[in-house]
Amino acid sequence: MTAHRITLQRDGQPPEQFIVQPGQTLLAGAEAVHNRPVPVGCRGGGCGLCRVRILAGDYQRGRMSRAYISIQDEQDGVALACRVLPLTDMDIMLAPLTVPAPAITA
Repeated sequence: MTAHRITLQRDGQPPEQFIVQPGQTLLAGAEAVHNRPVPVGCRGGGCGLCRVRILAGDYQRGRMSRAYISIQDEQDGVALACRVLPLTDMDIMLAPLTVPAPAITA
């Protein structure tokens, strides 16, 4: 088995690359980089902090909380990095959870 190169795309910033070893999740590979380019939370698919959008590449996906990854998210390539095992080199971008702003009443 071979390690996979992950390219993290960010708006307005140069792409950043890190390596994920065979059998390692995207998040574990990102944690090995000194600046931790992907936010870290529970590491078990339940908190939503490590949401990423898969732009290219093949992977296996583990179970993720539907509170953070909806069926539509899944169809759009959004996943939790802690539950993604790369099978090839990949391109990803961060996909933070967006919470609607509270309604203002007068």
